[in-house]
Amino acid sequence: MDDLIRIKNEYDRQTVLWLRERLGEQALNEVVLRMEVRGRPYASEVCRTLGLTPPPRKRATPRARPLNRAVGEAYLATIRGILGGGHMAA
Repeated sequence: MDDLIRIKNEYDRQTVLWLRERLGEQALNEVVLRMEVRGRPYASEVCRTLGLTPPPRKRATPRARPLNRAVGEAYLATIRGILGGGHMAA
């Protein structure tokens, strides 16, 4: 598919995979070959031609890290203590 559609980044690759799943390989090839563009079209151009909205970008984080809230809670306790006139709030 790289020889028919211009793929510049990971989002383009994801969009082409999405189009292939949605239309099938043969239908996608036919659409691209019928498009009247000079050179290879971008994945977004193919979507516009078909009247489709491409999928949203996926975040590059493979796993979400657990949040460590200890530092933030310590700062908030200090701020509460300052604003509360020296009494530490829970």
